[in-house]
Parts: sequence; C-alpha cells; structure tokens
Amino acid sequence: MRDPAPPRQLPPAQRELMVELADLLQVDELFVYGGAALDLLADAQLPSHDVDVAVVGLAQAERCRRRLLAHAEVGAVSAPRDYWIRLSQPVVMFDVEWRGRVLDLNFVDTIDGIGHFDIECVRWHHPSATYTDPHGVLACLPVRDAALVSGIEGENPLLLLNRAIKLAAKYGISLEGSGNLASAIPELTRSARQWASADDFHGRQAVHAHTRALAAATQRAGDPARFLEQCLRAGVIDCRHPALAEALHRHEGAIRRLAETRSYDDFWAEAEDLGQHRAVHHVTHSGGTS
Repeated sequence: MRDPAPPRQLPPAQRELMVELADLLQVDELFVYGGAALDLLADAQLPSHDVDVAVVGLAQAERCRRRLLAHAEVGAVSAPRDYWIRLSQPVVMFDVEWRGRVLDLNFVDTIDGIGHFDIECVRWHHPSATYTDPHGVLACLPVRDAALVSGIEGENPLLLLNRAIKLAAKYGISLEGSGNLASAIPELTRSARQWASADDFHGRQAVHAHTRALAAATQRAGDPARFLEQCLRAGVIDCRHPALAEALHRHEGAIRRLAETRSYDDFWAEAEDLGQHRAVHHVTHSGGTS
C-alpha cells in the first residue's frame, strides 16, 4: 500500500527535535527514520529511547564525531563502525548518548536503500521540516504487521532476518500465519541458512549480529517464551543454530530458561548449556540401547 501524498509538515514537537538535532550535529541536512520516526509521529510523548539519524555526507562522520566528543551535553560516544546497505553502499555509524536518548548516527552519501520494511520507511527531513510515509503505515496504526518492501536479492539475508525478528518482538507481530511478515520468513530463513561470505562484514560480523539479534529480540518481546516458540516453529533458530533448535525441542523447560535471561551473555550461556545437555543425553541414550 503506497501513500501518494507529498511530504507533509512535521508537527511542532517533532520539528523542534529536528532543529535540536541539526544544531547538535552542525549539519545542513539530516533524516530521522525507522521505528522512532513512526512511533514519535504516532505519539510525541512516547519515551523513544533509540533514534536512528541519517546524515547526508559520508565524509562528515569524523568531523561530527570529534565535535560530539567535546560537547558538554553529550554522554558516551561509541567508536565508529562500518556498515553496508544493499551489500555495497557504505555507511559510517556510531552511537551517541544525548538527553536520555541514544542517537544511532549513520553517515551516508545517499539515503536510497535505507529501510527494508514498510514501517521503517517513515522519514523526517531537515531543513524542510517535513515527513514522508511512502507506504501509508500511519493510517494503519497500531502496528500489527510489517511488509518487506525491498527484495532479498542483493541483500544480506542474515541482516534482513535480524530486522524481521526485532520488529516482531518490538511490535508483537506474529512470525506465523498469513501476515506479510510471516509470509516473508520462509524465504528469509532459507536464504539465511545458505548464506556464507568471505567478506568480514557480511560474513563473520553478520553472523555475530544475528546471535545478538536473536537474544535481544527475545528479551525485548512482551512474552519472551511465546516469541521463542514462534521463532522455533518458523525455523528462525534452526536456520543458523540447529543444535540449539534441537535442544529446545528435546529439553523440557528449555524455552523458559532462555526466555528468563536478561543479557546477551546469559542467553548464550544458557543456550550452550542446553546444547551440552542435549549432547550428553544423546550419547547416554545411544550407549544404553546399543
């Protein structure tokens, strides 16, 4: 569903936030996009913790970071890290603590390609003080589904799968059934299962990002155990962690144990323990029947 309407004026509270961000970063053009752009338009009083900001101009990243490191109102500033959109579009990213929020700053030469799911594609723009909603998602609130609006070809499927499960956890979207997000999961998991890359970012880093996303999404979900059950049935776990999927199927109480964790390290410590339990159980069982 596309919204043919032209850009619309931001309401006063959101316009003020954009002006403050532009003043903080000292840049001529920026965008707020993703979940915060949608959520804060729906409810300006919503305590949105993370805000994705795109700054046009890859070369501006280092100058902006030096300025923020010396800024009195800024807390922690993370080290810069490289990212790639559509496999080949470079992004320089770093996070900044500011006024109780975390700004996820993304420096790009073009914003084409930012946003893979319809509910991520709402964008605010400075200096025009306008916003666009190309898929008309604001007319369909509250969020109950998410449609993949970029093709899987030319994408890293692990990163797309990460986005899918994070959105499902945040908005309570089902990974099963006939919804748009659920319909995309089989192809995403099939592609993620087969994905391998010699490139460090799209290979090793993407695999690590997937393990972080699975833990973070589970712990963010309103009902972590139910979310894990859906991930298990939908193949989200089996596609990259078959031993864990088998342990969750076999071991009574395994899903509850993972659902009760509160950090990435705890999640994977429990997962490793479950895997070892499964292996020991399998050896013992096999030895007893030989």
